[in-house]
Amino acid sequence: METSQISKGADALVQRLVSAMTVNGQIHAESVVSAMGCLAGYACQADVRSEYIVSGSASESDVFDVFSDKNGKRYYFGELTDRLLIGDGYSLLAMLSTLKADMPDIEEIMRYVSSSAGSERFGKVRNCSVGDDMFSYLKNLWQPMCALAIPYCDKSELHIVFGAALTKLVLALSKQGADLKRMIGIAMESAVSMSRVDIGSL
Repeated sequence: METSQISKGADALVQRLVSAMTVNGQIHAESVVSAMGCLAGYACQADVRSEYIVSGSASESDVFDVFSDKNGKRYYFGELTDRLLIGDGYSLLAMLSTLKADMPDIEEIMRYVSSSAGSERFGKVRNCSVGDDMFSYLKNLWQPMCALAIPYCDKSELHIVFGAALTKLVLALSKQGADLKRMIGIAMESAVSMSRVDIGSL
């Protein structure tokens, strides 16, 4: 991993997203954090797929516990994804923890996402108003933002460059007055939620 390249990629992602979501010179903090969280969360699933499934070393059923709701939508759970979300090292949570803030209850977030999958609650950030739901953020932003990130990272490091971008974004917003713990909570709820989805169904 080339940390300087990761940092450059993170800066490019933040600049692109902030530019895209700025309206009349204003940026809505909760919305932009949710959007970047969605991208960082799905990057965790994408990296697991790249490392194990695309490489041919494992099948989808080997690495994911797949849940289908009453409408046939699939949700992907698994320990490998969870490590990239909340584990040690360069997980999203570990990177956000470097901000030295009071952290949200990540276990509660994980339980909530699991219990809400397949319901109308899933994909909507709790207790705040954002410009769009998580599904729309991921559907509209993943392809262009992923294409922007790829040149800055090696295989299976997408979650790192997106996690670095998320950390930089949350820090910048906190310096402008946003509540740090609240931003991290929105970021992780969005990330955990979108790490579970079938992007092809969006």
